[in-house]
Amino acid sequence: MRRLAAVIVTSSLALLGAAAGARSQAQSFNGSVWIGIKGWGSVKATKGAVAHPTARCTDASCGAADFLLKRSRVVLSAKPYKGWKFTGWRRACKKTKKPTCVLDASHGRKDIFGGRSIRAAATFVPVAVGLTRGRPIPMGTAASIIDRFVVRVDSANANVQLGTPPPAGTEYFAANLTATNTGSRLSNLSLAWGGPHAAGSHARYYNQNDHECPDPGPQPPLDTYDPFEPGESRTGYLCWTIATNDASSLELFFGSGTLDFPRTTWFALH
Repeated sequence: MRRLAAVIVTSSLALLGAAAGARSQAQSFNGSVWIGIKGWGSVKATKGAVAHPTARCTDASCGAADFLLKRSRVVLSAKPYKGWKFTGWRRACKKTKKPTCVLDASHGRKDIFGGRSIRAAATFVPVAVGLTRGRPIPMGTAASIIDRFVVRVDSANANVQLGTPPPAGTEYFAANLTATNTGSRLSNLSLAWGGPHAAGSHARYYNQNDHECPDPGPQPPLDTYDPFEPGESRTGYLCWTIATNDASSLELFFGSGTLDFPRTTWFALH
């Protein structure tokens, strides 16, 4: 009986050891998943990766992130940022349009160290007005911009006539704005990456320093450099000297003018 009991105990320990080894092996998968993101959003590995990592992007496109895996089965979850929409996966996840993608990394490419790597990429597109030039904030609508200002374009006029004629091929373009400092400290409107800019369809940007109108411009002018008191609101004109062929497509923006800056805001001038 003692010998039989010893055999049973030994067998049980062997089975437990085998099960523990299997669990250990299941959690020590040698591999990684490459994550690419286009647009503003995040991708999180909810299962299969070490420490449940998250890759984030607030750019037109971001550098790839690598998640170290502990299992071959990995679950990825895509989440858009405010004003953006998830439109689908690319690479290994391309067969699904759902925000959640399940991958089997054991099918990935094997490297020289025996590890398996697989690639997935998520795409997000802007859907809110003001984020892109194609969908600017409408005239007469107030919107928040950088540094807690609220701006509204009240009116805009092309081919403005001033005392000094514009150079050949150019004209003066004026926009009447109302700006309010909604923050709790002194701030000026030109903190928004050099202040308000304009852009036409010919890919040319106009700023207040290099493309201003001659004095005196449309009255009253909007001083973007003099600090606003907290709660202060001002209404006045901005004026640019622009190429005549840009007048019909000119739009106003604060920021860099591209999707790679998290706070670029576009306003319609028509």
